[in-house]
Amino acid sequence: MKTWLRGGLCALALVFGSWISCAFAAPSWQEEWLARFNEERSRAGVRPFLPSPVLSQVAQEQADELARQGGLDAWPAETLAARLRGAGYSAHDWHEEVLASRAAPYGSVARCPETLDGRFRDLGVGVAPSAGGTLYVFLFGWHQGDFFAAATAGLADRARVAAEMLERINRARRREGLPPAIANPLLDRVSQEHAEDMLRRSYFDHRNPEGQGPTDRARAAGYPSGVSENLVAQRFSVEEAVDAWLDSPGHRRNLLDPGCREIGLGLAVGEGYDAAPGGYEVIWVESCGRGS
Repeated sequence: MKTWLRGGLCALALVFGSWISCAFAAPSWQEEWLARFNEERSRAGVRPFLPSPVLSQVAQEQADELARQGGLDAWPAETLAARLRGAGYSAHDWHEEVLASRAAPYGSVARCPETLDGRFRDLGVGVAPSAGGTLYVFLFGWHQGDFFAAATAGLADRARVAAEMLERINRARRREGLPPAIANPLLDRVSQEHAEDMLRRSYFDHRNPEGQGPTDRARAAGYPSGVSENLVAQRFSVEEAVDAWLDSPGHRRNLLDPGCREIGLGLAVGEGYDAAPGGYEVIWVESCGRGS
């Protein structure tokens, strides 16, 4: 969910050592603002901003356009979001602040929650001279890659994830008076291969592009009986995945099938910052088998 905030600036005194006249050398301004913001973040115990050339590019475009217009009527949120995407920035969230100053920037600069929010790591700055003085556009970015890395950190220990999945499924089965299911390594492998295939080839279906369904794939791998299969995507914990299945009648029926004796788990997590398709995907596959 992307947000856009602009307007009422919260005062924070940041004193610049010198006034740079002439034609606003953008890198110098960006570096000075970055240093000042990071001094404030350091005092608050927040990790520093990183300079983002892409955010600065968009911020500068915004500042130049505002200077031409002679006002502070910035782009609508949808327009700015599109500009960010077009420039190649995958934002999980972002925040914009616009400041107009008639004098050297010895005084105030925006200080709203995002300024000291450690989730926002990227900073872009645009500066342009205008009839009313100087225009500054600040873009604070929370990149989708940073969000995704934090959200999926708990999935790194696959053995723990598999054990928790089995325990939660069997907890639900016990509540219904059903015997527990056991983990089956072959079903684990079949489920994992399907999860990775969906991630790699960018599809989400019980049947692969060749038309093979869960039982086809399991029997081809040597499993003796048919299987049912549950899928879910973009759940960042075992609890979220199991709850999603239990809240869906068809998936719940598979998990609580009295004939389900064995379970396999597959989990594929996209890798890479701004990766190609699948870069920010999480795909769960759970297979239920009757055994031999």
